[in-house]
Amino acid sequence: MDMQYDQYGRALGVTVDNWQGATPPQRVTLQGRSCRVEPFSHQQHGAGLRAALELDVDGRDWAYLMPRPQSDADWGSWFGMMEDSRDPLFFAIVDQASGQAIGSCSYLRIDAAGGVIEIGWLRYSPLLQRSVAATEAMYLLMRQAFDWGYRRYEWKCNTLNAPSMRAAPRLGFTFEGIFRQARVNWGLNRDTAWFSLLDSEWPANRAVLEAWLDAANFDADGRQRRSLDECRRSLAAQTQQDGVRLATLADLPQLAVLFDGYRQFYGRHDDAATSHDFIRQRLLQGDTTILVYQRAGELLGFTQLCPLFSSVSAAPVWLLNDLYVAEHARRSGAGRALLQAAASVAATQGVVRLDLVTAVDNAAAQALYASMGWQRDVVFQRYQLALN
Repeated sequence: MDMQYDQYGRALGVTVDNWQGATPPQRVTLQGRSCRVEPFSHQQHGAGLRAALELDVDGRDWAYLMPRPQSDADWGSWFGMMEDSRDPLFFAIVDQASGQAIGSCSYLRIDAAGGVIEIGWLRYSPLLQRSVAATEAMYLLMRQAFDWGYRRYEWKCNTLNAPSMRAAPRLGFTFEGIFRQARVNWGLNRDTAWFSLLDSEWPANRAVLEAWLDAANFDADGRQRRSLDECRRSLAAQTQQDGVRLATLADLPQLAVLFDGYRQFYGRHDDAATSHDFIRQRLLQGDTTILVYQRAGELLGFTQLCPLFSSVSAAPVWLLNDLYVAEHARRSGAGRALLQAAASVAATQGVVRLDLVTAVDNAAAQALYASMGWQRDVVFQRYQLALN
């Protein structure tokens, strides 16, 4: 693929060789080991799907999709729409062992000419949630979409839908941003998070999903031997270079653990959920720069840089707010590499100075900073005012 330019030297775009569009989705059955995905039929799947979904007795799983059906007529109307619709194109997720429909989903916003398709309308019953089939169904639909020639596979969700926000990066999607005030649903504002998976990313992601879904990855009781994240790290170790890089949402599982370790180092214990949510928000909003140090697919350390300004210099400065290396990786050069990368990244952004604070008794950190040219401030004193 080559970049094309106009007569003024302006870049117009990379060529997409021999592009003739993707195949419009067909009503096909996709066979997996733990489940199969079938074109939705009211007669064939309706009763089983309703029974499975009604196991959610308090209705909490309906919060972000649509109002919960309340009557036979409501269920019939919804199932009739699913059967007749072609965009969205609905499928039932059928348990391979029992033959019961235990969930549903759809392709939607189908643009075969442009090569873009979305997965959505996910309705997972308690029988499907957190099961092998839940992941396998998504794998089967991804694989089919890319086999049909789609270049871009999308996932969108309400930003308040925490399970969906977690599921997308787990499945290999890349977070792209938030469409603020995208819709009004039932009188409530909805901000929509956009995720995507590209055809160029699919081979590596397919290998990760297939490694996790392999029967050899589960013991006789069906327990996984390696998590999906561990499979991803293992395969990444074979392809990604070791060293420092910018963090992405795909790093969240490992990065959240490191961040919680950092907070525990400074006395914040038993607060892993807050650590996870805080670092997830930074990655989603992009309001800080986070660098990670990776070796053999494992994240060993991170630093977080927060943008500030110097009024005297009338220029941007960054606060190197956090620097942390896992205990077993200390004295390996990870901290030094992160500091060097932080200075390099900041310089390219026009930042005139990096600032940091550290505990007065953290002698090891102070020695590292001094050895790399950081100067201790002896002119200004630092004050704090606690507000909350």
